[in-house]
Amino acid sequence: MKLQICLFLASLTTMSVAWAESLRIVTEEWPPFVYVEDGIIKGADKEITEHLLAQLGYQVEWELKPWRRVLQDVEKGTADAVLDIAPHPDYLARFLFTSEPLSSHETVLFHDSRRPFAFDSLNDLTGLVIGVSPGYLYNNDDFIASDTFFREPAPSFAANFQKLLRGRVDMVAMSRPVGLYTSSILGITEQVGYHPLPLSQSNFYLAFHQAPRWQEPAQAFSQALRAFKHTEEYEQILQRYRLAVNDGTLTLTH
Repeated sequence: MKLQICLFLASLTTMSVAWAESLRIVTEEWPPFVYVEDGIIKGADKEITEHLLAQLGYQVEWELKPWRRVLQDVEKGTADAVLDIAPHPDYLARFLFTSEPLSSHETVLFHDSRRPFAFDSLNDLTGLVIGVSPGYLYNNDDFIASDTFFREPAPSFAANFQKLLRGRVDMVAMSRPVGLYTSSILGITEQVGYHPLPLSQSNFYLAFHQAPRWQEPAQAFSQALRAFKHTEEYEQILQRYRLAVNDGTLTLTH
């Protein structure tokens, strides 16, 4: 099986590619999946995506910007693809999704360790202020539509945590591995906790502009990613970013 996978991936490097060689991907910082360190864009999903697209004959140009601008650029066609987007019905209607997810993980509610709040349902959030990221849908329409609590956006994950520790928000909605990684980088791991009940669980994909010319690359990328997940190189990339697959969901290791 491994030999067949290796032969398939090797064949991608020599296949004749009729598509454009340059591909512009936009996304928002989302550590450890994509982020900037010392002026260099890195991250697990960034590295996996770039590796596979190179085998398909593409040289990738990356740009990080706020999420709403990311979506606008890809929808208009000024960018070719968006990295790490969940398949919300609104997005499925606007973008061409690959069929194999890059990752799957849960969104949870983080809280100040000194000020825990109960959370068994959205009713427990009544009257509270929840820190969110602008433009995020969190794969939970009830959470986005509810008017019984307040959603307060912040420009970054770090800013959301800073507001949490200053008491300006009561909890913060964030991907669990993203929140754990960010709190570790900020040195506040002991100061924040999270509720085990997830707000949602989502798969995250590479999605292209809805031009017909991207249909074949999307299919080829999905096939390559599906095979790559069975390789040691895939596991090594995850380990570099302290990630591991647990029951199909990515978690952050210590």
